[in-house]
This record gives sequence, structure tokens and C-alpha cells, in this order.
Amino acid sequence: MTSTRLELDQLAQGLFFWPVRALDRGLRHAGVRRAVKVGVDFCCGAAAVVTAVAVSEGIPTVGVAETASLALLVGLVLVVADGLGGSYRAIWRYTGMREAVTLSVSSTVVLGALLVLRGLGTLGMSVATLLLMVLLVLFLCVSVRALRRWSVAEAKQRARSVVGGGTASHRVLIAGAGQHGLSIGRELLEGAAPGVELVGFLDDDPAKHGALLNGVPVLGGVRDALALAQGYDAREVIVAMPSATRAVVRALGRRLEQAGIRVRAVGGIERFVRGRDVHRPGNVTLTELLDGAPNAPTAHATADGTRRVLVTGGAGFIGSHLTRMLLDRGYSVRVLDRFDYGRAGIEGLRHPRLEVLAGDVCSSRDVGRALRDVHGVIALAAIVGDPACNLDPEETVNLNYTATKILIEACNFHRVRRLVFASSCSVYGASGGGALTEQSPLNPVSLYARTRVLSESILFDRAGDVEPVVLRLSTVFGLSPRMRFDLVVNTLTVRGVADGGITITGGNQWRPNVHCRDAARAFIAALEAPAERVAGEIFNVGGDALNHTIADLGDMVAEIVGDVQIARQRDGNDLRDYRVSFAKIRQVLGFEPEWTVAAGIREVAAAVRAEPALRDYQNPVYHNVQALRQTLATPRRRRGDWTAAPEPASA
Repeated sequence: MTSTRLELDQLAQGLFFWPVRALDRGLRHAGVRRAVKVGVDFCCGAAAVVTAVAVSEGIPTVGVAETASLALLVGLVLVVADGLGGSYRAIWRYTGMREAVTLSVSSTVVLGALLVLRGLGTLGMSVATLLLMVLLVLFLCVSVRALRRWSVAEAKQRARSVVGGGTASHRVLIAGAGQHGLSIGRELLEGAAPGVELVGFLDDDPAKHGALLNGVPVLGGVRDALALAQGYDAREVIVAMPSATRAVVRALGRRLEQAGIRVRAVGGIERFVRGRDVHRPGNVTLTELLDGAPNAPTAHATADGTRRVLVTGGAGFIGSHLTRMLLDRGYSVRVLDRFDYGRAGIEGLRHPRLEVLAGDVCSSRDVGRALRDVHGVIALAAIVGDPACNLDPEETVNLNYTATKILIEACNFHRVRRLVFASSCSVYGASGGGALTEQSPLNPVSLYARTRVLSESILFDRAGDVEPVVLRLSTVFGLSPRMRFDLVVNTLTVRGVADGGITITGGNQWRPNVHCRDAARAFIAALEAPAERVAGEIFNVGGDALNHTIADLGDMVAEIVGDVQIARQRDGNDLRDYRVSFAKIRQVLGFEPEWTVAAGIREVAAAVRAEPALRDYQNPVYHNVQALRQTLATPRRRRGDWTAAPEPASA
């Protein structure tokens, strides 16, 4: 019930300031919230009895004392039944099917108790009256929860409509109501950052709680930052506590960022002067270092007027589809690839608007050359997958994280408008339960997932004038010019066709899935969408109907391929287990997958049957791990180890 403060805070500005603030503080405690829920359900039960008796029997006929006793009994039975069913552990504003089942069971328990009393002769009312009581109990309990859900939704909608004539704003909390926090707040209130709404301050000084600073309330303590940020729908927390230790700031930031809330800390001048914070060149953008040098590029179009897009990793599993789609849509495409997995993805592809650069995204020189006259960037280059990342953790961090820092700084210098970044739904990790949204807590359980989380953070922190868009991809499947057989759907399919048997380890783990062509379509949609819809946003990429357990995928392969034996093994060491919601990308970008998993299985199976070379699915060319093992066999760590990208030229 933390979000109750959205409504309470509006009342707190008026006549009932102190009583409402006291109630607001009380609702922060789980025990108080449960007590309120118990009281509401008890009142629903009692009200149902009084109403039913008044309508059917008449209170004078039954007696006031008897009616009151029965109301007390029904209220207690309802509370006990709901408590045993877990209703008071649930969040009422997220009431769903489980809560509806709990209420139905509780109402049945109440009916059973009333019928027992009637059978014993203790209760002399008709069965019709008892049924009316139970129906009223169910109706009132459901109505209260529905009203709660509606009120929170309305309060959030009103809060989002404060800035920009009803358009959604970037809502911010400031942790620290001291000199630094007030200065930042004053700048925001004066319109220094259009589209940013200051929701409130957080401060651990109890004397400040409830106060208005420049018309903005101090909502509570820093220890309640997560609950308050979620309750007020804040997307970012600015930590303006220069006297706080790094450990405190990091702990706060970790807690908030795991819930999908962005955090930025503001240091104090005293720490800088005394040398407590070491100045790092990485804190300054390339544009700032060069101070707007006159040779900073500004052109984003080719000689024929078409827009140029850079695709890093453009010869890969998704990139080979994306490159072709962009060319078909009239873009000039520049591919930057290290070709660790060979050139099959773009082998034989010739087009007057295609340039291919052999280079390394970890090299600022190669990246700088590739970004010349580029309008947008789609960043696919990475070591993908847990086994591949574990081969060489140092190289993984270098390619998956350090290269991201190089890319975002170079994009700022070259004045690139849009950067669409390939992340992964694996950032959710071991997160069993309901469907996860972009705001769900992150729980990465692998090096690959951790590098994706860090890269997302650095993109947003150093975005500057670039419009970053992050796409968290589901597990990809399907046929590609650069074929992979180390992805679960493709692996099961090729083994089913080639070997006539597949092995399922565990099987209960959920995975979201998306076809490689659909993934390419999503990148184009993010590249072309208006900035007000996508800039600074994260989108899960896939479809709700494409969430499947590993066991379900195995059964689908066996059914579609035919004559496939399934060997099932006990759970292995794979901790990843997550179902994902794709409502945001559907609502904002209108994106819906065109390929089902079943269609992808048929596609791959047909290709394997038609092409004998694909039956050799253990060939390193089809596996990231095996290909990288060969690539990394000869260490390449020095500056000149990778061949520098040549000047951009047509392929």
C-alpha cells in the first residue's frame, strides 16, 4: 500500500496536513498495512450480514443483538480464511486471478460455517438469506480491491500529467535535502531540464519530513528510497549527499538499480579539493576534451542523400538479417565486424550502399573511423552467451563493457543521433514468478548478464546528446546466413533431425524466445521511432506467446520433426528461469513478432534436411564457444594485434 501516499500527499497540503502525514508514516510499516487490510475485510463481512438481514429477514425480527453477533462471527471467519489464503501478504493494487480464487474460497468457507450453524439449530435464518450474505461478502471484498487498484492507477495518471500538458514526464527524486539537493531542485523547478519533474526530496533528518522546500515535499528518509520511488513512479534518484561515504552511496545505488531505477550521485567540492575523489579522464566526454574542435563531424548523409547506419557485428546471427533489411529500406549501411565467426553472414552480399570494415569495437581508432558521417548506430557486437563469455573473462569485459564506453563517447563526438543497443533478457536471471517487465528487479547470474547490466548503465550515464535505446533480447532462434546451433531452439531442432533424439536437462525453466528476423525488425523500429517515445528507454523484445519452458520446446521439436526420442535428465546448474512481459514494446512501438517458435522449428528443420552441411552441427562455425576458442588460442592483447579498420569504402 506504499502508493497510497500518492493520494495522501495531495491531502497533506491542505487542512489535514499533520493527521494525514501521521497516517502516511504509519502505512510505511508492513504490520500497519496488514492491520488495515484485516479491518477492511472484517467490515466487509459485517456489512454483508447487516445488509442481508435487513433485506431478507428484517433486523427487528432477528434482533439487534443477534444480528451484531452474527456480523462479528462472519467478519472473524472471513478474516481468518483470507489470512490463511495469503490475501494479506499480497499487494491489493495488483489483485489478480490468485486473489480472486482466495476470495472465492473464503466466501465458501463462510457459507459452510453458516450452514453448519443452521444445521445445529443455532441459526434460524433461511438458506436464501445465508446465500445473500455470502454473495455480498464476495462482492464487497472484490469491490474494495478493485477500487484500490483503480485509485492507484488514477493517482499515478494524475501525477504523470503534471508536466507538459498531460504528457508523461521524467520523474525524479532527490536524496538529500541539504544545500546541494536544494540547489539542484531549484534548477529543475526553474525549467533547466524540460520534461523533468521533481517529485520530492528524501532526507534522514526527521525534522524535515513533511516540510515543503521550494514547494516540493520532503517525502521521507533515504532508507525508504526504493519504496518511495516505486510508489511515486520515479524513474531516477539523484543522490545529493556529498558527505555520505562511498559505501553508503553504492549500497543505495545498487538497491535502486536492481529495481530498474536509475541512480546518479553528485559529489561535493570539499571531496574534490582534498583529493578524496580521484579525477578520471573517463568522466569527461570526447567532445569536452576537444572543446568543440572545428573538425568535429556533423554530416550524417551520403552524397545521394540517404541516411547512413553503422551496424557493429553486422555479419552475425542477427546482424546479417539486419544489414539486408536496412538496405531494403533505403539506408546506406556500414558494417564494422571483427569476423570472429567468419564472413558467412554477408558472404556474397554486394550493394552500392554497403560498406564493410574489418575492425575491432574495442579500438577507439576503428570505432572513430566507422562513425564518420553516421546518422544512427545499432550495436550488436559482443561475446554472446554464458559459455562463450566464460572462455576468457578479461576479453569478455573488454568487448562487452569497455567497448560500450568507447562507443558512446565516440557517438557523442561524432554527433550521432540514435544508438540502439543490444542487451539481453538474461539480466533478469533467476527470477521465477510472474512475467517480468522493464521495471522488474535485475538478478544477473552470469558474467554475460552482468556485462549487459553494466553496459546499459554506462550508456545512460554518458549519453550526452545521443538518444540511447536499449533492447533486451529474448533467446533468439531461426535460420540465418550466419547459422548458430548453440541456441536452445536451434540446438534441439538440428539434433532432432540429425540424431533422432534430444536431451532435456531440467525442463521447468522458462525462456522467452524471438526469431532472428523479428529481432532485426525490432532494431529498425527502435532506430526509426520518434525520440519522445524511445530515447532513454528500455524494451524487452519478444512476444508474450513465445514464453516457453525448456520441456515445452523439446515437446514441440519432437512433434514437428517427428520420430524424435526425448531423454530427460534432472536439473542441472542452469539458474536462469524467467518469463517476460512484452507489453511495453507492443504499446509504444506497435511491435508484434511475426514468427512463432513452431514456425522457426519447421524452418530450421527444413534447412537441415535440404543442406547436408548443416547436419555437421558440431562444426565450430556454428558455435560461438568453439569458434572463439580457436580465435582466442593465440593471445591478442597489444595495441596492434587487431588489424585497424581501413578508411570507409564500398564493399
